[in-house]
Amino acid sequence: MITTLSTNCRSVATATRFFLAHGLGLLVLTIVCVWTSEVRAAQYDFLSVSGNNVPGNAASTTFSSNYLNGNIAVSHFFSAPAAVGYADNDNALIFPSQFTTLFPGTGQVQGHLAMTVYGDPGNPGGNIYTSQVVFTLTGYTGYLPDLAFGLWNTTDEVALPAYNIQLLDASNTIVPPTTFSLIGNQDNQTQVAGKHQMQLNTITGDITAPTLINAGGTHTDAMFFKGIPIGTKQIIVTANLPPLNTIGDGVGYYFAEIVPEPSSFVLLGIGLALGGVMRYRRKR
Repeated sequence: MITTLSTNCRSVATATRFFLAHGLGLLVLTIVCVWTSEVRAAQYDFLSVSGNNVPGNAASTTFSSNYLNGNIAVSHFFSAPAAVGYADNDNALIFPSQFTTLFPGTGQVQGHLAMTVYGDPGNPGGNIYTSQVVFTLTGYTGYLPDLAFGLWNTTDEVALPAYNIQLLDASNTIVPPTTFSLIGNQDNQTQVAGKHQMQLNTITGDITAPTLINAGGTHTDAMFFKGIPIGTKQIIVTANLPPLNTIGDGVGYYFAEIVPEPSSFVLLGIGLALGGVMRYRRKR
């Protein structure tokens, strides 16, 4: 977890006292703090994605940390075989995705694609098709409250809310995402622009899209959150799609984690090295 710059600077306070004795403390501390600030500029890194490319209830995708923080397993559950969209779990279709307004320096990233067909008015079992996309977090060892979770391109073509987010907490209880804190909304810069801005009611978990942002756009923009409670076992996104056409939605999902900060020991080593060089030059 990256802390604030002031915390990083305090972490070398002991070294500073040493440097001050040689008249070097302020300069070295300034260099170290400036260097730390540059490292923190690219704060987030998106988890990598791999999957079996099989649609429907046999779908399997994994988000993997690039910093040895484990992984997040993804599974799908559909109410009927006819509810499975043709592009379900075909993750390559949403590469590249890009969200550099919210996450500077991250560039092009991969997400996970889930696709649910709109309901069938002639279906004797009911005209609404339902799906659940389940993200199992028990294999992720990073700090959950800082893990960013995002989704993009929920449909705005049917009566809303058509989607809902719930959490399976540490006691195996289904609860709404009341702790979620909005990081922000933005368009997927390398995919279709959204027509409406997505919005989450954290009390109920319902997703709506009340604000028009681009009359010529498609569906919704992306929405990212942090604040997943420690101990959360699953994020469960449910779609209930009424009749519209025979195609489906096509929702992208993403996770991003904070790049680990440089160790205080690394900062101390850099400071000591710089101090030694400067002392050597003064003696010459």
